[in-house]
Amino acid sequence: MQNIRTKEKKACFFRHFLSTLIVISVIFLCSDIALSTTKYYYYLHAGSFRIKKDTIKFIEKLQKHGYQVVAKYKKIGDQGHWYMVYVGPISSKKEVNLTIRSLRKKKLAKYIAVHQKKSLISSDLKTRKRAVDEKSAKAKKSSAPVSSKKMTELPKRGVGRNMAQGNFALGYGHLYREVSTELTKRKRITSDGSSTTVQAVPISDSEKNDFPTSMHMDSLYIRYGLTDYLEIFLEAGGGYKELSTISFVYGGGFQLSLFEVERGVFKGFYSSLSGAYLSGDVEYEFDSSAGNKWNKEAEFNELSVKGELGIIRSWFAVYLGGIFLKYDETTRREQLTGLNPIYTSFIYEDELENENSFGGFAGVEIYLTPSFLAKIEGQVVSQKSILVTAEYHF
Repeated sequence: MQNIRTKEKKACFFRHFLSTLIVISVIFLCSDIALSTTKYYYYLHAGSFRIKKDTIKFIEKLQKHGYQVVAKYKKIGDQGHWYMVYVGPISSKKEVNLTIRSLRKKKLAKYIAVHQKKSLISSDLKTRKRAVDEKSAKAKKSSAPVSSKKMTELPKRGVGRNMAQGNFALGYGHLYREVSTELTKRKRITSDGSSTTVQAVPISDSEKNDFPTSMHMDSLYIRYGLTDYLEIFLEAGGGYKELSTISFVYGGGFQLSLFEVERGVFKGFYSSLSGAYLSGDVEYEFDSSAGNKWNKEAEFNELSVKGELGIIRSWFAVYLGGIFLKYDETTRREQLTGLNPIYTSFIYEDELENENSFGGFAGVEIYLTPSFLAKIEGQVVSQKSILVTAEYHF
C-alpha cells in the first residue's frame, strides 16, 4: 500500500514538473519569436538646441566619449526650429539601459527620452572630426563603455537587485529549511479492519511545539523585469527529505524596488519590498521517541513578505532585511511499526502553523560572468534556511 502511494506521488511529481518545463520553454520561444519578427532601432534623445554652434559642441563632446550621434533639425510646434541630438542607433533594450546609465554617470545628459524606430535616422548636421593625439586616442578608447563589445561586459540590472525592463533570467536553486511549527488541531483515525474511528484529540502544551518540518527543495525559476523597478518570478521543482520520495513544489511572487542612490557617498544603497507564495508537500519516514517508525506526509502553503536594504555594485550586492512568514501545514502521520494488535492502522491528522511569524534574512550575490549570477541567502527565527542559486541572464 505504501509503495503504491509512493509510486503514484512520483508519477504525479514528474507530470507536474514536465508540464512546468514545457510552459517555461513556450514562454522563452514566444519571447524569441516576438523579438525576431520586428527589427527596431533605439535612439536616445539627449539634448535640444536652437543654435547650431551649441549643437556641434554638444555632439563633439558625446563623440569624444565614444558615442554614435545623429542630429535632426525639426520644427517644434510654435516654438520654432530646434536641433534634436540623438545617441544611436542602439540595437537592443539591454544596451539602451546601459547607455542611459553611462550618460548619466558621465553627466552628459540629465533628461533622456527613448525613441523606437523601424528605420535608421539620417543626420541633418555634419560635424568635422577633431584631430586627437595618440594620448587622447588611448584615453578615448579606455573610456568608451558604450560600444557593443564593452557593454556586453557589464552586468545588466534594473533598480536595486531587480531585472532590467524586458530582461529575463532562468535559474536553479537549492533550499534547505526547517520550520518550527505549532500544533493547532489533531484527529486520530484508527481501524481494526472492519470499522474506522475518527476522534478529536486534545493537545497538551508540552507536545504542541514538537513537530518541526524540515525539507530540501530543488527548483527551476524564471525572473522577468516588467519595469526597472518591478519584476515577477515563477518557480517549480521538487521537495523532499529523502530523494526516494520527491513531491511537487511550486510558487511565484514579485519584487518592487523602492529606490537606489545613484551618486554621492551612499551610491548603490537601495531598498525593496517583495512578496512570494509557495505551496507543495513532502513525505518521509521518521522514528519516534518510543522507537517506532512513522510515515509523514505534509502539505504546506506559505505567504511571505520581505523588506530589504542593501548595497549594490557593478558585480555584486550585499543585503539584509526582515521577513513576515505565514505558514500553514496539514500533516498525516501513519504508524508503520510497533502497532497495537487491536489496530490494522493508526493515523494522526494534524493542522499546524508556524511558531514564529517574524524573522530576518541576509545574502550576497555575485556576477561570476556578465550573464551568470550566483547567490547565497540565509534566514533565521521564522525559519532556519539556506538558499543557493545559480542563474543565467538572457
